[in-house]
Amino acid sequence: MNSLEQETSSTSDKITAKRAGRLESCPTSARSLLARCWSKKASPRQAIKAFCHECVGYDRAAIAGCAAYACPLWNLRPYQKENA
Repeated sequence: MNSLEQETSSTSDKITAKRAGRLESCPTSARSLLARCWSKKASPRQAIKAFCHECVGYDRAAIAGCAAYACPLWNLRPYQKENA
């Protein structure tokens, strides 16, 4: 195995370990969404939802009331009221 293959393998192992740790620390209701995103089976909308959940600590009400207006995903965040 050459050094590039070893480096890629090492990076892949680090990513896998980091993701496993995140799955353990998040609520069970969000685990399937995160796993779907990491397996490249999620839609862009689902990926935005997963990002917002992680950003606010998995609090749905906090996503709806998000005040991070400078966030590039702010207009796309889930749980908004239709007339907001």
